Amino acid sequence: MENKYYVFLMDPFESLNFETETSLLLIEQLQLQGRKSLWVEPKDLVLSHNQLHIYGQEVVSVHPFSLGEKKLYTPESFAAFINRKDPPFDLHFLQMTLLLDFLPASLLQVNPPQALQKFNEKLFGLLWPELTPPSITSQDFGHLSRFILEHGSVIIKPLDECSGRGIVKIQTKDKNWEETLKEILSLGNQPKWLTLQAFLEDVAQGDKRIYLADGEPIGWVNRVPKEGSYLANIHQGALCEATELSARDLEIIEAIKPTLQREKILFVGLDVIGGFITEINITSPSAIRQINEVMGKKCEIEMVDLIIQKAEAPQSPLT
Repeated sequence: MENKYYVFLMDPFESLNFETETSLLLIEQLQLQGRKSLWVEPKDLVLSHNQLHIYGQEVVSVHPFSLGEKKLYTPESFAAFINRKDPPFDLHFLQMTLLLDFLPASLLQVNPPQALQKFNEKLFGLLWPELTPPSITSQDFGHLSRFILEHGSVIIKPLDECSGRGIVKIQTKDKNWEETLKEILSLGNQPKWLTLQAFLEDVAQGDKRIYLADGEPIGWVNRVPKEGSYLANIHQGALCEATELSARDLEIIEAIKPTLQREKILFVGLDVIGGFITEINITSPSAIRQINEVMGKKCEIEMVDLIIQKAEAPQSPLT
C-alpha cells in the first residue's frame, strides 16, 4: 500500500481559502507518514465507456506548493480517493459524483459519492426532527411566507451553497420582507428551492462546529458572529473561540453516529446552535485549522491515521 496514491479531488489551488483549508493539512500529514498524494480536479476525470480514467499530478511538496507532471492513473494505483471539491452542490457537482460511482466499490472514498448524492447538508438533520429547529423547504411563496408569519424571524438558506453564502435573515417586522422573499425566489432562470429555519437567538452565543471522524468527535470550535451580524461562518468574519461539548451535543452525536457509520461518511462538520442541529456538512467539511488553534491539537493526525487504517486494512478472504 505504501506505493499507492491517496487521491485528492480538489478545486484549483489558486481558488482555495487558506484560512480554512483542510485538505493541505491532510496531504502534508500523509507525506510525513510516508504516503504519496495525487492532486486531481474535476476536469481531470474521463469516463471512457465504463472505465474512469484519472489524470493527476503527484504532490511534490505543500510548502512551497509544488506538483509533478500530469499523468494518466488507473484506480489500481490508488489507496484511497478523498473527495474535497467545495460546493456549490449544483448540476456540475452532481454529475461529477455520478462519474465517481464508476470507481471500484472496494476503493475507500472519503466521503463516498453515494452519500453526497443522498444527503443535502441543509436537510440531512431533518432525519432527526426532534433535534432540529422548525423548518420548511419549498419553491412556493405562499408556503414560505406563511412559515415566516408563524415564526416571525427566519433564516433563508439556498440548498446548494456553503460558507454562509446566500443566507438571509427575514423578519415580519421588516417593512419589505415579502418583497425580499419574492426577489430571492426570482433569482436565476428556474424555480429555486429554499430552506427556511426558525431563527435561533442563541446564535449570538455562537454556532458550534463539531468535527466528527467515523462518528466520533475529534475537535470543536465555537464561531461567534461579528458585531451586528447573524452569520456565524468563518468566511463571514465570525470570531473563533474555545468551547466544550455539552450533554445535548453528545446526545446529538450519539443519535446521528449510526447513520454516518452505516453510510460510510467518514468526516463530518456538524453545526449546532442552541442545542439544535442546523447543518450536517459532508462535502468538504473544514474548520480544522481553527479547531487546532483553539484546542492546541493537530486533528489532521487523527484524520490521516483513520484514512490509512480504513484504506490499508487487510482484506478479509472470500468465503
